[in-house]
Amino acid sequence: MIPTEKILLAAAKRRTIRSDQTNAVRLFDGVGDGFPGLQIDDFAGRWIAQTFGKTQPAIDPAVGYRSLYWKPLLKTSQTGPEYLAGERIEEPFCVLECGLKFEINFRAGHSPGLFLDQRINRMHLRSRAKDRSLLNTFAYTCAFGVAAAAGGGSTVNLDLSRQSLDWGKRNYEINQICAGDHDFVYGDVFDWLMRFQRRGRKFDIIVLDPPTFSRDRKEKVFRIQDHYGSLAALAADCLNPDGLLFCCTNFRAITFNEFLGTLRTAIDRPFKAVPGSMPPDFTGDRYLKTVWLQL
Repeated sequence: MIPTEKILLAAAKRRTIRSDQTNAVRLFDGVGDGFPGLQIDDFAGRWIAQTFGKTQPAIDPAVGYRSLYWKPLLKTSQTGPEYLAGERIEEPFCVLECGLKFEINFRAGHSPGLFLDQRINRMHLRSRAKDRSLLNTFAYTCAFGVAAAAGGGSTVNLDLSRQSLDWGKRNYEINQICAGDHDFVYGDVFDWLMRFQRRGRKFDIIVLDPPTFSRDRKEKVFRIQDHYGSLAALAADCLNPDGLLFCCTNFRAITFNEFLGTLRTAIDRPFKAVPGSMPPDFTGDRYLKTVWLQL
């Protein structure tokens, strides 16, 4: 049994984060909350407990979840979370993040649709997007695009999954943002960056949030440690003067300084680097490296 008092203490620490504007948070974060190997993401009372082992976690219903699901954090695991207790989640539902709505789907597979560790960076983007153009690469469900559009920007969301882009369109619409006023582009990011470059198309802001490892339709492999530099260089060539490039990775095998060094080597223009932030509910491993580059 996971110690109930530790979960209750962790939840109490997050009372200032959870509000009528935000109900999706990292409720428990491993060693940062006194119990290594356990993470709990709370999506409006519907919890996904994540462990590094194959043993289902035992959590007392008295801690207050509405639904409890479990997902082992295994590299080979690409399936959705497994039901443990409480209400079964059969359909997608919405959560709030800083007043914006996002569709969550526990049956969608590896991720339920929103990466909670990027909350602060999405809101920073929203504050800088007014009257600016955004290219959101590796868009997934277009959360960065929604934030920018809500802030008054024009957006292009680019991803290699039509299903994810359709999900992203729904995220626009549930926030009363007309998806038809924005672009959703299916295709490979490298191919499209080169295409934009040839056409002379530029953007004011570009988001680069690729997976650590992936394969495209032609079985071409992308690895953070090998290919992020060339990706960033291509993106920099598609920025307007004084453009903003947001770069991030959750690849744990490199440090922030190594990541920044890769960017400085790859981009042949001077830039000012401002580190991004992880939300305060992420109290454990600072695995996410994020930086805003003002070129």
